Amino acid sequence: MKKRISLLFAIILFSGCIRQGSVSNPAEVPQTTSSPPPPEMLPALQPITLENAGKIQLLRTMKIPDYSQGEISQCSIAFSPDGHLLVGACGKNKVPVWEVKSGLIRHLLYETPQHIVACDFSPDDVILACGGFDRTITFWNSKTGEKISDFGSHVSPVWELDFNPDGKRVVSCGLSDDVRLWDVARSETMWSYTGGQGYLSVSLHPSGNTVAYGSRWGNAGVLDAMTGKSILKLDGPGNPVGDVSFSPSGKMLAAGTDDNRIYLWNTNDYQLVATLVGHRHYVNGVSFSPDETLLASGSHDRTVGIWDIVGGRLLRTLDGHTDVVLRVIFNPDGTLVASISWDGTVRLWGVPR
Repeated sequence: MKKRISLLFAIILFSGCIRQGSVSNPAEVPQTTSSPPPPEMLPALQPITLENAGKIQLLRTMKIPDYSQGEISQCSIAFSPDGHLLVGACGKNKVPVWEVKSGLIRHLLYETPQHIVACDFSPDDVILACGGFDRTITFWNSKTGEKISDFGSHVSPVWELDFNPDGKRVVSCGLSDDVRLWDVARSETMWSYTGGQGYLSVSLHPSGNTVAYGSRWGNAGVLDAMTGKSILKLDGPGNPVGDVSFSPSGKMLAAGTDDNRIYLWNTNDYQLVATLVGHRHYVNGVSFSPDETLLASGSHDRTVGIWDIVGGRLLRTLDGHTDVVLRVIFNPDGTLVASISWDGTVRLWGVPR
């Protein structure tokens, strides 16, 4: 009987401890391993305009994993058509695809790459095309990060590439050889244009009818996208043309050059309409805002410029990169400017609400 009473007393005492919280449910015991902190989301943003360009600020800095700069290298940066993803390739590195809002890496492309320096999303957001010192173009599934195929072969590194509006063609340029248009479905060259100079940049007109190029030897020109025949050489640049870019409507063409200037042409007749002066070194990248009132530029002077296109004036100089800025781009809704640099980082700039 005493043993039964003692046992009953122990049970009652144990139950009381549970009610008082001295013994807890094992499922409620705090875990000893700490969870990673939640990502810091971007704030709500205003479209960048002439009026608020002075309020642009650095919102995020993202490091390129395993970054290693080569003696000769290029960088590329592109937003997905829906603006949710951002790819950045620069030098010898794994190619990160970031979620823009969170800054988290969704995919890392290329396990053992050579220098991968050119990337672009297809208009339907299905394919991510990349190229570089392996001289080929590789297609990746932009949703899963899985490799789809390799195709094409330049004689020299693929320096830049651009999809046409329907995603059925890709134009690319080789650093020391030619400009080529590829049929995506058949993985075949449709034409190649060789000026014997080597090329630093290409851009397809939004109509898909023409291709602009910038060369290593100080000229830029326009090609017929169906035949690859030269239409005209552009007046203005006398130094290497680091980047060319059509405006979203196709009404303007911009070029950044090694004479520290930006040239703007009207595409109706390709007359030079403006020359923008303000950078202290080579202009390597140019990008129009969606409404075509602003132009962003990246320079060897380590800055990003924001320009009033109509007024022809530099509205803002964005400092922060510690090395050459190679490429810049506006996102699809005009609320962000992204820049990529030889310092191994991508930076996002904008105006919080």
